[in-house]
Amino acid sequence: MLNGIGIQNPGISEWLATHATSIPSMPTQVWGSVVAHEPEGFAFVASEMSGSAVAAIEVNLSCPNLDGMPFALDAGLSAAVVEGVRSATDLPIGVKLSPDARPISAVARAVAEAGADWVVVANTAMGAAIDPHTRRPVLSGVVGGYSGEAIRPITMRCVLEIADALPALPIVACGGVAHADHVVEYLLAGASAVAIGTAHLARPRIATRITKDLVRYGRKHHISDIGELKGAFIPWTT
Repeated sequence: MLNGIGIQNPGISEWLATHATSIPSMPTQVWGSVVAHEPEGFAFVASEMSGSAVAAIEVNLSCPNLDGMPFALDAGLSAAVVEGVRSATDLPIGVKLSPDARPISAVARAVAEAGADWVVVANTAMGAAIDPHTRRPVLSGVVGGYSGEAIRPITMRCVLEIADALPALPIVACGGVAHADHVVEYLLAGASAVAIGTAHLARPRIATRITKDLVRYGRKHHISDIGELKGAFIPWTT
C-alpha cells in the first residue's frame, strides 16, 4: 500500500478529551503515539499524554521536521527528540525508526543512549508512483509511505543490522507481517516482539489467526517458549 495520509489526529487536547477516555475500559494495554515537527513539540505531547491511561509511549520519528526531512534519518536529531520525551515522562518509551535511515543501527544506538527502552523497526519506506494515463503522481504529495508484504525483506535487513550492533536493545519488528511464518522470521532475526499493521486493513481479525498458527508452529517444532526463537537463525558456514 502506497499512502500519503500523513499524521492525522485532532491534537493532544482533543485526544485527551475524547479518545483517551475510553482507554481504561479496553481489555488490553494501549501505547500512545507521539509526533510533532520539533523536539519541543514531542516533549509537550508526551507530557500531556502521560496523564492518560496509556501504558507506554511510541515516538514516531518518521514525521518530517521543520526542514522537511524526517527526524529518523538523522541520528543527532532523533536523539534530541528522545531526550526531550524522556525528560517529559516516566512511561516506557519505544521509538519507531525509518528503514530509509543509513545506517539504521546508528540511529538505533543514538535513541537508545538518549533513553529509549526499545525500538520499533520499522515504519513505511518512502515510495512514489505515477499514473501512465494521466501522467500525474498517484499521490498529491508525490512521495508517500509504502507498506505491506513487499517491504518485509527491507525491514528484515534493518532488524538484523540492529540486533547485530545492539544485541541488548529490544526490537519490535513490523513490516509486511501477514502469516505466522513472518512472525517467526522476525523473531529469528533478533526481534523480541512483532507488530501487524497493513494486513489489519484487509483482515481485521488476522492477529487471532496468526496467534493460533504460532501455537501450531511451536508444537510442530517442539518449542515451549517463543523466546527460544529470538536471534536463533542459523548462518551459512563455509
